[in-house]
Amino acid sequence: MAIELVTYADLKSLLGLTDSAITDYPALGVIRDSVTAAFDTYLGRALDPIARTVTIYVGAQPTAIIKLNGVPISAVASVSVTILGDSESYTENEDYEVTGYGIRLLSKVKNCSIAITYTGGMTVVPDAVNRAALLQVAYEFQSKDQIGSESVSTDGGTVTRPVLGLLKEVQRLLDPHKHPLRW
Repeated sequence: MAIELVTYADLKSLLGLTDSAITDYPALGVIRDSVTAAFDTYLGRALDPIARTVTIYVGAQPTAIIKLNGVPISAVASVSVTILGDSESYTENEDYEVTGYGIRLLSKVKNCSIAITYTGGMTVVPDAVNRAALLQVAYEFQSKDQIGSESVSTDGGTVTRPVLGLLKEVQRLLDPHKHPLRW
């Protein structure tokens, strides 16, 4: 299930659209999906609440902090640490604990790979993230014919637009929701 940061009903109301489904406006669906991807990148986290399997490589610097992008984590299915070809399964509360940023191992590791299968991501979209998505999708949809333009000449003069990227207000709304380990 892909997370829906802003509903078509909200976009329809704001933009004054008349058709009944987002599929009637193909560009709008593409823009909404691309805004979700842009938010993932800006926030440093994966928003979709899905099952993921990741492999993390730890070098010579010992660490117990393992950053996972799909936060908050709702379940961890398995954690396996491989050092020099030997794998060991870790158990929650005995070998690691789930945190707001991923997992914290109860002992530091180095020169290893860690395979983690977990489920995580936003299950409820905060109001600020919903508003940010509404603003960004509407802005991009309304200016889809001038993608990348910083100024547009019309019959009435010239309009200056922000450079391509997330709007400043959108960034301000998103900042409190960045991954805890992203500065």
